[in-house]
Amino acid sequence: MKKIAPVIIVAVVAMIGYLDSPQFFEKEQAIVSIPVPADDAETATTETEESAALPEFENRLVDLKEEDGYAVEVYQEYEVYKDEQGNVIERIPTENYHYLRYKE
Repeated sequence: MKKIAPVIIVAVVAMIGYLDSPQFFEKEQAIVSIPVPADDAETATTETEESAALPEFENRLVDLKEEDGYAVEVYQEYEVYKDEQGNVIERIPTENYHYLRYKE
């Protein structure tokens, strides 16, 4: 058993060295980089147009209270959708709250 342990350790170190080598990354990138057919290129442009409609997030003060000598501000997160001119189309509240506590 004592003779096998160094061989196993050397094999593991060699495998880790190979996986971190540039030759392995070149093989991995060759597998991942697949050309996009022309039909899929059209859907890629529509996805970028839709990404412009992604919401922005903002926090709004919804409550101010006192607890144990501290002032606690409660903020709720909202999804805000805007048009191309920057006008707010829709504001949807989420379930995420943030609390800021100040010592009085």
